[in-house]
Amino acid sequence: MTLLRTPLCLALLALFPLLAHAGDDTTAPVDETAPAATTKTLEAISVVGQNATRQVQQMDKAQIEQFTPGTSPIQMLSKLPGVNYVSNDPFGTDEWSTRISLRGFNHTQLGYTLDGIPLGNTDYHSGDGLSVTRAWIGENLGELDLAQGSGALGTASTSNLGGTVQLHTSDPSMTPGVRVNATGGSYGFKRGYIRADTGNLDGFRGYISGMYVDAPKWKGNDDQTQKQLNAKALYEWEGGRITGLLDVVRRIEQPYMDLSLDSLKRCGYRFDYLAPDWQRAVNIANGKYSGCVTNPDDTYYNGNGIRHDDVASVKGEFFLTDQLTLNVQPYYHHDLGQGHWYAPASDLPYTPAPGDAPIALRLSHYLMLRDGIVNSLSYDVGNHHIEGGFWFEDSKYTIGRSYQPISASGGPISQDKIYDTYYNSIFRQRFTTLTRQWYLQDSFSVLDDTLRIDAGFKGHNVTTNAIALLPGRASGALTAQSGFLPQVGANYKIGNGWEAFASFSMNQNAFEPGANGAWSSNQATFNGLRGSLRPERSANSELGLRYVDSTIQSSLALYNIDFKNRLLVIVPCAGVVSCPNQIANVGKVNSQGAEFTFVWQPTPALRWFNSATYNDAKYKDNYLDAGVLIPTKGKTVVDSPKQMFSSELSYKFGDFRASLGTKYTGARYYTYVNDQRIDGFWLWDAGLSWEQKNLGFAKDLKISLTLTNLLNKKYIATVDSNGFTTSDPTGTFQSLLVGSPRQGFLTVDMSF
Repeated sequence: MTLLRTPLCLALLALFPLLAHAGDDTTAPVDETAPAATTKTLEAISVVGQNATRQVQQMDKAQIEQFTPGTSPIQMLSKLPGVNYVSNDPFGTDEWSTRISLRGFNHTQLGYTLDGIPLGNTDYHSGDGLSVTRAWIGENLGELDLAQGSGALGTASTSNLGGTVQLHTSDPSMTPGVRVNATGGSYGFKRGYIRADTGNLDGFRGYISGMYVDAPKWKGNDDQTQKQLNAKALYEWEGGRITGLLDVVRRIEQPYMDLSLDSLKRCGYRFDYLAPDWQRAVNIANGKYSGCVTNPDDTYYNGNGIRHDDVASVKGEFFLTDQLTLNVQPYYHHDLGQGHWYAPASDLPYTPAPGDAPIALRLSHYLMLRDGIVNSLSYDVGNHHIEGGFWFEDSKYTIGRSYQPISASGGPISQDKIYDTYYNSIFRQRFTTLTRQWYLQDSFSVLDDTLRIDAGFKGHNVTTNAIALLPGRASGALTAQSGFLPQVGANYKIGNGWEAFASFSMNQNAFEPGANGAWSSNQATFNGLRGSLRPERSANSELGLRYVDSTIQSSLALYNIDFKNRLLVIVPCAGVVSCPNQIANVGKVNSQGAEFTFVWQPTPALRWFNSATYNDAKYKDNYLDAGVLIPTKGKTVVDSPKQMFSSELSYKFGDFRASLGTKYTGARYYTYVNDQRIDGFWLWDAGLSWEQKNLGFAKDLKISLTLTNLLNKKYIATVDSNGFTTSDPTGTFQSLLVGSPRQGFLTVDMSF
């Protein structure tokens, strides 16, 4: 009954102001044939996904530009309904802490693409893609699309069980020019950006862009640095267009120390790694504790991650006839990376040799090479738009764990380089994944274009074969296969700005290679599960209502998701130890909820955005762990807040624009049996900008000031930095990361 009452309340909240507005005789009728003009009055594309047959939210270039340069595209989506997003840095770029979930699905069960290029599931140990933070520079993005359900059939993803994030790059400018900006802020933050456009040269245009960021940590030692190059070239002619993309990124990330409820209580909010105090780290490793530290795993000397990525793509769009269009997009991605963690002797799988420090540098080795092609063919005949396509990808991924000894007189050693040694290895695996996915869809309109229907299906065959190059992890092959995953949606234009939509879709998740998948267990566990292991599947149903006019955009979506074969990865030890994980199929999960969006812009100067979410996601079955019954039936899904709310008010006066926003995230659990609960929290942000155009020395000049966590709230952001656990009655499971304190940033942006 609670679930029924909550969507009803949201529906009433949506309908009362809209009905009153729609009944106003002074309101001009909406031209249903010109949605572009309607949305232009709101300075944006249709935020609520007008005319779509499923729940879709969108952000255009103007909205993207309101964020502090360097903000992660995923963080930009955090105010939208259904989005549970957390990070322990103000930009959402710290990959160890960044998490997003939708409708009870975590970040590894969502799909991500960049101009159609598959980005995998963006897991930190991802064996099938890369983080969106490394995929493209924020200033070079043109649009962000979020589908809280399963996304379009043609999405190149095998992980989009519960949602899809699509990044679209901005096209090169038709006029030549240069844009530069610089940002400085709290704790010594520094970032620079430059872009040069060629302008239109007989159908060819392009740009090259570079970015550098140095972001010192707000607690502890060291910083996070990233150097990135983007290039895009476009050639158009009457018969089509060819687009080339290149992304080169070099990132060194110094993450924050994983905490537990117990260590937070003993050591406080700003407790972190020990660097640069090497001697104290040695003392703790030798059992000589000081301060709040009571065991060798309370904290370590330091840790970091290194990622080198190269992504390239060429997309051809060929207009074969007025009705027939062919799209061909080959792509290539190479990733070389390493994770470092200083481990004390008590966690080492070997005894340090005489003359060695009681600490070694734990190395996580990552090497990935993947290439593929995304193709589609569309045909327009009458009222029908028929489209089909296929996606092929071959991926090779190697992961390993080893320990680099440290001389007692030579510690600490550098974390800023990639070591190619494999001393004291505990495991090393090589994965080969062959992905084959196809789809067919018909979109058509009937009843004088008032009813639009999308209907189709997709299928895939994803086979991953793992070879254990060293003992310690499992070998073997698993296949996720389905020839028919249907999707159908409808949009009905009621009139006077109102429309209704409904959709149903089925999806299946491929088995995840790497450190957190089925092969992260030992061989005996894998062999025992292999015959019964089934890929995760979901059935998504949505029903919604939208209203759009010259000043209002609003939507209300109700959904039900049935999720089966939910695979839980259980971490049985401290993260630094790298012991084999345990995998459990907890059976079914059900999510029900409502998502509400309301955007009011009565004048070009004033804009008020609101979203509210209610999500009830629960496990439907118990499961067995080593023969012990784990009572998860009826428990809330981990990291799945029931309530979320966001609001942002912006106002433009003269050459200034001011904004004030807030986001509430409800309580969350990080244990499967729900015996540990993290309280909900409110965050506030503010911004002020001043902009001038057509100056003597620049086409545009913009100076912006942004403040994050305005009220300096202390809160727990990430709840699964080392995964989730069955139960944590003593509060000692170290998988929590706290959010960043109040910070301020000043940006100067110029175009020439």
